[in-house]
Amino acid sequence: MLTLLFSRTFLLVGGMILITAIAARANKAFETKREMWITFISTFVFLFLIQFFVDFFPQNIILVAIFSALIGWQIGPTIELFGKQFKLKKFLKARNIILKKKEKLSKELLDEFEKSLVLEPQKNEWNIIVYQALSATAVAVLATASMVFLTSINFSFLGGFLFIALLILVVMGLLNIFFFHSPFFSLVSAYIGVILFTLYLLYDFDRLEKFADDQTWSTAITIAVNIYLDIINLFLDILQILGSTSSD
Repeated sequence: MLTLLFSRTFLLVGGMILITAIAARANKAFETKREMWITFISTFVFLFLIQFFVDFFPQNIILVAIFSALIGWQIGPTIELFGKQFKLKKFLKARNIILKKKEKLSKELLDEFEKSLVLEPQKNEWNIIVYQALSATAVAVLATASMVFLTSINFSFLGGFLFIALLILVVMGLLNIFFFHSPFFSLVSAYIGVILFTLYLLYDFDRLEKFADDQTWSTAITIAVNIYLDIINLFLDILQILGSTSSD
């Protein structure tokens, strides 16, 4: 009984991550802001549709696949942005240049920086950071799963606290995007996010264990989507932290 729910859930999570990775590799940058906003809004639309059609097979699986692709279409440009910020810090540090707040690079320095982006050492350094973030995320997933399945601790008490913390984190992120524009504020949010989504993994793995008797695809999809989102958000937060701290 337990094995069937586990296999369905982790099959879905693995498939979603694979689709996301393919889409992220295919899209490195949004061509227009319109494309960015359409992708962003569509992600929430399909997340809602998954909940609405969760009991309808195979429509639910198709919706999950499209949702995963949309997430990947957003992650590609996000990773590229983090990478560019990392390389810019390394570029400025190597030349002992300190930019003041809201100060932009001169055209000469900007051209020099753009040329440096194609250099192999720059690419290799950033690839190492990405692999480190992937490894740290994998360790977090294994550690939280082991803590849930190998102990008798009940993590269901985390539910209410995590939901409130997530709302606060979302508000913090929106305020920073539209008002503060602060790299430090963004980094603090990433640290909080790592803690939050690690705890969410504990909570969602605990739910998976408690729903062991429910073998329906709808339950597997609901839990799989939650675990998938925990993993994706945890990876992005870790990547942002490593990219910011490794360039100092």
